Parts: sequence; C-alpha cells; structure tokens
Amino acid sequence: MSIYQMWRKFPKLIFSSQGTSTSTNPNITSSKIAIRTIMTKNRIRIESISSLKSHEGGKKIIPNYVKTSVLSKLHRVEWPSRLENIYIVKKPWNYNVRDAMIQVIEHLHGNYPQVKIIVNKTVADELWEECNGTKKSNELINDLVIYTGEIEDIVDKTDLIITLGGDGTILRAVSVFSNVIVPPVLSFALGTLGFLLPFDFKAFESTFKEVYENKAQALHRTRLECHLIGKDKNLQSSGSPGMIHAMNDIVLHRGSQPNLTALDIIIDGELLTTTTCDGIVLSTPTGSTAYSLSSGGSITHPSVPCILLTPICPRSLSFRPLILPATSHIIIQINESNRNGAIKLSIDGISQADMKPGDQIHVNSDKTNGGDSANGIWCFARSEHDWTKDINELLGFNSSFRAQKQGHHI
Repeated sequence: MSIYQMWRKFPKLIFSSQGTSTSTNPNITSSKIAIRTIMTKNRIRIESISSLKSHEGGKKIIPNYVKTSVLSKLHRVEWPSRLENIYIVKKPWNYNVRDAMIQVIEHLHGNYPQVKIIVNKTVADELWEECNGTKKSNELINDLVIYTGEIEDIVDKTDLIITLGGDGTILRAVSVFSNVIVPPVLSFALGTLGFLLPFDFKAFESTFKEVYENKAQALHRTRLECHLIGKDKNLQSSGSPGMIHAMNDIVLHRGSQPNLTALDIIIDGELLTTTTCDGIVLSTPTGSTAYSLSSGGSITHPSVPCILLTPICPRSLSFRPLILPATSHIIIQINESNRNGAIKLSIDGISQADMKPGDQIHVNSDKTNGGDSANGIWCFARSEHDWTKDINELLGFNSSFRAQKQGHHI
C-alpha cells in the first residue's frame, strides 16, 4: 500500500516533520524513521483536494495579461481576485529541493494564510516519508497543511504553478495541463538546466510578493498541438490520447531499429518532401535550444511566432532545418515503404505509443479555447534580457575556445 493510499484509509493520521507519527486511529502505531529530517518545528498535514472550496462561479482564477509598453515583450500579470490555490512541483526525491519546498510552504503559510498549497501524490508521499523525525509532538508548533488528489482535480483548482528544479520540472508540471488553459508558471532554479529558470531561489520571498501584488511580468511561450492519427483509426482507441500539447518539442525517431526512417512531410496540404533520416524534430521557439539545436536547428527567441522543423541525420545533405510560420499545419506520415515496423514518438521527452507505417501526426500551434491570451504558457520573467543572458551564460554563445577555458566570453 502506498503512503497516499494509507492516508486515504486513515485520514486522521498526522505526520510530523520532526516527530513520531500520531494518530487517533488505534490501529496505527507510532514509528520512527532513521532518515535525514527537515529542520523545522512545524508538522505536515495532508488533506484531500476535494475539501478545497471552489472559487466564486466554480472556476479557477485566470489572470489578465496587460501589455505595459508597445516595445516590451513582457506583460504584467494581474489577478482579478485574490490568489489562492498554488500547485508546487518539485524535482523528485532530492534533499536540497525538498528542504527548499518546506521553506516555501512555511513562508506561504506564515505570510499568506489564505493561500492553499497543492502537490501531487508523489510529493505528498515524499513529504510524509521524509519528514518523520524524532521530536516529541508537544514540541511542535503549527500544522503545515498541503492538499493532494487526482490530477484532474489539481488541474481544475490550480491558479498558479510554482516549480522547484530544472527545465525538466517545468515540462513535467505543464504536461498535466494538456488540452486546458495553463496557469502562469513561476520557476526557481534548483536543477541542472536553466533555460526556463529566471529566478534564484534565494529571492523567493520578494519574487512571490511581486507576483501576489500584481507587480510581476511574464513572457508568453507557445505550445504545439500534436494530433495522433492511425492508418485505419485514431490512435486514441489503442491507448494513446488523440491530442497532446508540447512546450518543447515533438520527436519522431527510429530508436534502436537498424534502418533509416522514411517520412512524408506535408505542409498546409502540400507535399514538401519525402525524407530518409533518423528522425524529425518539430519544436517550439522555447524548445529550439533542446534537441532541435543538437540536430543543427536555429536558436529562436521565444517571442517569434513559428514552428521549427529539424531533420535528425538526414541522408541528403541538402535537407536543411526549416523555420515555418506559426499558422502552418504540418503532417508527418510514416511512409509505407519503411522497413522498420515501429517508429518512436516522444513529446517533451515523454514516450508515446509507437507509430507504424501509414500512421500520421498532425502538428499546429496551440488553439486552446479561451482567447489568444489563454493559449500557450505564460512564464514569469525578471526582465526583457533573460533570453540574451541565457544563451550567453548557458550556451557560451559566440565565445572562443580560449574564453570558454578561462570561464568568460569575448
């Protein structure tokens, strides 16, 4: 039985972050776990997300994105009503990130008592398992209440996403909001990659205050829609969703198969070419610094409305990467002449059902219902220059070998 399942069975069990577990249920005995503990006198209490009251009208808060300058790429984020439900996503099973998360929860509980913290079941399990300590319950001060439940309930009630980790943590956080409006994302760098991480965790308190008080700005990033169409029927009937959103990229690849892949590429109803290659990357501007870049694609500013089409090791040297209008409707069909029986499909690094000869993916820019401001993903930013700093500091853009060796750019 998982920790979450145990909690569902014994809902009155309280888990102390530095004490033995205590319970009003006589079937539960106290226990001690000899693991590293979080240095706090508060205790964690897990409650069901179903106990959270819905906002007025039964809908989550959707902020307004206000352009403050004609020349600015950023929009000020204004909450039409008081911010309440925050979904926190962290890098899993990492001591430093876990400790940072406890700091966030303590700060929000202490300074914004109306704010409710939501986590997924895995994080709830981790906090329970990792936060049992050795202090007596009478030495504890307050309850730190967190809410968890089914993903569908989390999606319905989240007003703001906070991520603690790397770029992969952001991708994992927004992936559960496929086919719906994504709440704005506030990201703190506690991982290995940081193209999407503008904020240092040391500035968490002041950064969140700006977000809460409608003083923070966000950059809009586009998503792609990937529709999976089988040769004879929609792939949804075979266990895959019919449409999935991508923040970074959509990749078709031959995987471990020995033969190259033959792909028909159709743009806006016109056959562009049939290519023989290892695969194809269809990327957003945000994903242009990921697999697409490694395959020879261009670095593209996230504000550019486009779709990048980048071949992976094409047999023909004349097939170069393309940058297409964001309005393009792209079809990639697995050519019937393929000798490989299965082609791998991944979306934002998550493997999907294998594609077979005759299957297609249809790709276009996000058309989530709710108007232009609701499409894509709004990510809080420090300034207009985050992207420039990222490609210089993280990629060493246009730096010489000598400069890279000395740790600076010329």
